[in-house]
Amino acid sequence: MVIPHSRYHESGTVRIDEDTCQQCGQCAAICPADVLTMKDGRVQVRDDSPFGCIACGHCMMVCPEQSIAVTGRGLSPDDLLPLPAREDVATADALAALMQSRRSVRRFKDREVDRELLERIVEMASSAPMGIPPWDVGCVIVCGRDKVRQLAGEVIQGYEGFLKIFRPWVLALMRPFMRKETHDQFRRFIVPLARSYVGAHREGRDELFWGAPAVLIFHHSRYAEEADTAIACTYAMLAAESLGLGNTIIGGAPPIIQRNRSLCQRLGIPDGHTPSFALIAGHPATHFKRVVRRHFIHVGNL
Repeated sequence: MVIPHSRYHESGTVRIDEDTCQQCGQCAAICPADVLTMKDGRVQVRDDSPFGCIACGHCMMVCPEQSIAVTGRGLSPDDLLPLPAREDVATADALAALMQSRRSVRRFKDREVDRELLERIVEMASSAPMGIPPWDVGCVIVCGRDKVRQLAGEVIQGYEGFLKIFRPWVLALMRPFMRKETHDQFRRFIVPLARSYVGAHREGRDELFWGAPAVLIFHHSRYAEEADTAIACTYAMLAAESLGLGNTIIGGAPPIIQRNRSLCQRLGIPDGHTPSFALIAGHPATHFKRVVRRHFIHVGNL
C-alpha cells in the first residue's frame, strides 16, 4: 500500500551504502513507516511495511555517515541541507517576542514588495509541518498592486452574486436546515461583510486586500486537509513578520476564488486544488508601540 498523493502514486526508495554504514540503527529507530528495521545487528529495508517509504527523509537526516539515500515522492539526497548551528536557532524568548510583536496590518506604504522577498517567505513557509509528506499544499504569489487590485475586483464580483442569492428572506427559509451558530454567522457576519466589501469597492476603497501590494494564496489538493494550508499560511505570516513586512490573513477571498474555476486557472492553481487561505503583505505604514496579551477561551490541566 502507498499513502495517496495528488502527484505521486509510488512509495519512496531507500538505498543503504553497505560499505559506509556503521549499523548504528539510528535510521531504523526513527523511521515512522517501519520501512527500516534492525535484524541480526544489521539495518534491513522492509518490502512489507504497511505504507512503504513516505519520503520524510528522517533516516538521511540522522545518519552520521551519510550512508542512506532516499529518492521518489519528490525527494532526493540533493534536498539535504546542513543543520543550522544552535546559536542561529531562535530562542524561546526570541520566538515569543516575534509572535507577540506581530499584529494584523491593514495600512501599507506606497511601495511595492520585491518578488524575491515574497519568494523567500514561501521558501521559509515550506518547512511547515503540513500533514504527511510529501506536502500536498501550494502557493500562488500575486505581486504588484495592479494585479492585487484586479484580483480584488474579481472577488468583489463574486460577492455581488453572493448577495443576490443570500437575501434576508432566503436566510429565513434556510434557518431550519442550519445550526444556530452557522445561521448567526451568515446573518450577522458573512452577509454584512459581503455588503461592506461591495460597498467599499463601489466607492473606490479596497476593504478586501486593503490596498496591499502583495497577496499569497495557499491551496491544497483533495488528498490534503484545509488545516495543512492554515499551518503553511501561519508559517508564512511569521516569516513575513521576521522580514519586516506587515501582514494579515484574509479569510474573505478564498471562498469566492475557489468557486471561480476560470479565476483559479488564471492564477495557476492546479485542477482539483482548493484555495483556502490568503495572506496580504507589504511595508507597514503603521507601527505599534505596545502589545496586548491574548488568552485561550479555556486551558485545562490534567
